[in-house]
Amino acid sequence: MTLGGYLAEAITSLRLNALRSALTAIGVIIGVAGIMVLGAASAGANKKIAEQINAMGADALVIAALSFENAGQRGPVILLTDEDATAILEHVPDIQHVSRELDGNVTIIAGNASWTPQYWGVDASYADVFNVNTSEGRFFDEGEVRSGAKVILLGATVAEKLFGGASPIDQLVRMGGVPMRVIGVRSRLGSVGGLDQDNHVMVPITTARSRLPQKEKAAAHQLNLIDTKVVRGADREAAKEAILALLRERKHIRDGEQDKFDVFDPTRYVELMNATHTTLSWLLAATAVISLVVGGVGIMNIMLVSVTERTHEIGLRMAVGARKRDILAQFLIEAIVLCAAAGAAGLALGLFGGFIVARASGWPLIIEPATVIIAILASAGVGIIFGYLPAHGAAVLNPIDALRRE
Repeated sequence: MTLGGYLAEAITSLRLNALRSALTAIGVIIGVAGIMVLGAASAGANKKIAEQINAMGADALVIAALSFENAGQRGPVILLTDEDATAILEHVPDIQHVSRELDGNVTIIAGNASWTPQYWGVDASYADVFNVNTSEGRFFDEGEVRSGAKVILLGATVAEKLFGGASPIDQLVRMGGVPMRVIGVRSRLGSVGGLDQDNHVMVPITTARSRLPQKEKAAAHQLNLIDTKVVRGADREAAKEAILALLRERKHIRDGEQDKFDVFDPTRYVELMNATHTTLSWLLAATAVISLVVGGVGIMNIMLVSVTERTHEIGLRMAVGARKRDILAQFLIEAIVLCAAAGAAGLALGLFGGFIVARASGWPLIIEPATVIIAILASAGVGIIFGYLPAHGAAVLNPIDALRRE
């Protein structure tokens, strides 16, 4: 019999037992769909993580004063100042850009809409430190920082809350009672660890310092943070240690004393999220494999039942000249056809599931060819591995004993 004949016979046999075949294939369908969803989610998450690392500053280091409230002291033990920012830029060789930063919360009003995001008062160099991109408009420049210009850059969430789908460029908003002109909208960052990275606005630090409320009563040159960018390819740990050494010297901290400030790498948080995502991916992969194995066992079981039901037919085939390999091929191809059909259904379900996951998580939908190939090979492998034992059992039946079976 030709391959086409085997395929036609397998399809006919499966169609005659359509409900049984469909129920048997569920495990394989779920397993293949799981592989597709996992592959799409992993590719989409990796792309999103790479974008977030870039947005958070692939080469950024952020200096913050530590607070020891639990030790009976209030507020930062030391203050970060404008002079510290200047010293870091001048004396740490691998630091390319430095931006001062003041933070606070303020209500912004635009027409009848209002919203209370966090504001960041920063230098123009902040755009270089954190690779700031805009979906509309521009970032403010050094001249606007020096003059304390009343200009504002909106995060994507803030722009949506205040203006809906309309362009906010050159519109006036009131920020803590101060009229500010919108000059740009930052490109959407999404969320990291459940925190909305687009719920903020940015203004020149001089404007924030002179016109906006701050978290604490700040000294004239006090800062909340100092944002720095390391030269691409430089040793980040060496730059971090150089910053710490400079601040220890400037703040008169003796050797052996506890540091009262920290140099934080923003990408470490994203990397931690990535590690968590990788762990979850392995768990989901294990679940998909288990589903495939369960589906394979179900297929092997139904094929054993099929061999038992068709023993007399097998005997007749052997009596008229069918060889063992013909019987083996007949049942093995039937198992492979069943798994192929289940694999196709699993691919369709996986594509739909990947779309749902991408929409829910905000990740891009990425279906890599390797994922599709793995899913197809997995379903075919299940058919071959779990279909071989029943097929072999049919092939080695004694023709006389098979003919006696009714």
